[in-house]
Amino acid sequence: MRRHLQKLIFESWNKCIEKDYINQRINSERSLQASFWSCLKENLPENKRIFIESPLKIKTRNGIKKIIPDIIICNTKEVISVIELKYRPRAQPKYKKDIKSLAFISKKRHKLSISNKRFRGDKKERTEYPLSNNILFVWACVHAKEKSKTNKLFSTGYKSLADCYIQLHAETEYNNKPNVYML
Repeated sequence: MRRHLQKLIFESWNKCIEKDYINQRINSERSLQASFWSCLKENLPENKRIFIESPLKIKTRNGIKKIIPDIIICNTKEVISVIELKYRPRAQPKYKKDIKSLAFISKKRHKLSISNKRFRGDKKERTEYPLSNNILFVWACVHAKEKSKTNKLFSTGYKSLADCYIQLHAETEYNNKPNVYML
């Protein structure tokens, strides 16, 4: 299941960059988020739910920690992907805070869930979504071409992200289309 989801997410990322970034419709992280959500919605099956900025809260020694991922994808029963986005078309990618958040979520996944409580309207589906054991964590960024191309996974050193993490890049440079790739 995870490989198929990876493929659909990468196709959506590619479409987002080709359709909206190249046509100068993305000018902020929020517009990247909206475009990517739209492309995901087109590519994913009807039974998937895509939430933007759904908070995840967990008790820690220091109190409640709240993390708000950019996009969360659920099937009818559980969270199957958590996605963090960055928009830095003229700068090098910044990733440390996002990777720490993804690793924290991964490590505590059995204690977390998101809620889709509605204020009004018909109850259609589940309102609580626990995190799947087979979850996929994604970090995606529009950024300037890296000075020293390392092709390294930013999740290196975070055991909780091993085998459940991918990176999506849209590497920009002057007078060229972005180089879109996945690690």
